[in-house]
Amino acid sequence: MKLKINCNFDAVKRINTLLILGLLLIGCSQTSTKINSTNSTRYAQGFSIENKNDHKILSLKNTLPGSSKIFRYLIISEEAKIPSTLNYDGIIRTPVKRIVTTSTTHLAFLEELNATENLVGFPQTDYISSVQIRKKIDAGKVVDVGMSQQLNVERILEVDPDILLSFGVDQIDNSLKRFNRMGIPTAFIGEWNEQNPLGRAEWIKVFGLLLDKEKEAFEFFDNTEKKYLEAKKSTLKIKSKPTLIAGAIYQDAWYLPGGNSYLAKLFEDANTNYLWRDNNQTGSLALSIEVVLEKGKDANYWFAPGQHTSYSILTAEHALYSKFEATQKRKIFTYARSKGSKGGIIFLNLAPVIPILF
Repeated sequence: MKLKINCNFDAVKRINTLLILGLLLIGCSQTSTKINSTNSTRYAQGFSIENKNDHKILSLKNTLPGSSKIFRYLIISEEAKIPSTLNYDGIIRTPVKRIVTTSTTHLAFLEELNATENLVGFPQTDYISSVQIRKKIDAGKVVDVGMSQQLNVERILEVDPDILLSFGVDQIDNSLKRFNRMGIPTAFIGEWNEQNPLGRAEWIKVFGLLLDKEKEAFEFFDNTEKKYLEAKKSTLKIKSKPTLIAGAIYQDAWYLPGGNSYLAKLFEDANTNYLWRDNNQTGSLALSIEVVLEKGKDANYWFAPGQHTSYSILTAEHALYSKFEATQKRKIFTYARSKGSKGGIIFLNLAPVIPILF
């Protein structure tokens, strides 16, 4: 039997409100959006944009959990003269026309800004689920540039990008210097490290800055925020507050979201009782299977059970999975069944820019 959503329960209606409203965001616009002159973020902790007379300063921080390093980029048009009195880690000429990016989470930002034509390279392209970008891959307009942490330098030089968008894992200073020496500015996009769903979505402003589409980016985010807060408010009308667990077993541990993580915040905003909400970690927890079973066996719902796509596969992998009430009553939600033509998971592409998809 396949994992599916049973829409007869109040909690599911609550989550579905978020799902449906997230889908309705595409194409929304409003004309009253105003771009702030100094720090243009309301939720994101990882970037700020300062507007100057003839240039802008993009500051990126939190590129790694616990990192104190701040990268400052001079954002300036092609024809403008570079100021000689500023200190910065890189110069980015705008609008950026040719982009190599290394994370599928960046692709939805490009799609929402109608900028997929700017994408020229990506590592391990099979992970891409976007129908629009897959057509570009098939047409040879997006080149596979190796692996995200082992990029093929020759291929990147061949596609001649204006910028390389990466994400921090380790040795980010060395990577930055290496590609900068080659004349390719590199920016580390830290949306994945934001702990607020709207903070992740707000990174569309960075993409808008790079593409000279700030107005469109601000309008999209304003509508995202409005719909998200409306959905959050609507869940408070539902009195029941179901318990839930998340994650799955990998090797000898059960990995699940920490209490201060992005997903835990999303569960809180959906007015549910995530059983590890009191934990203070922002990343994943690695717990023993027995601990999760003892605390979560009677949970009403189970979200994101890894890559499992059916109850038969789930219970065959580990006998303890069948002992959870959520398994027995078929109340498991999975995003792993919605995939692109090459197996890329659609949720992993869309979730950052449209947070109410999950």
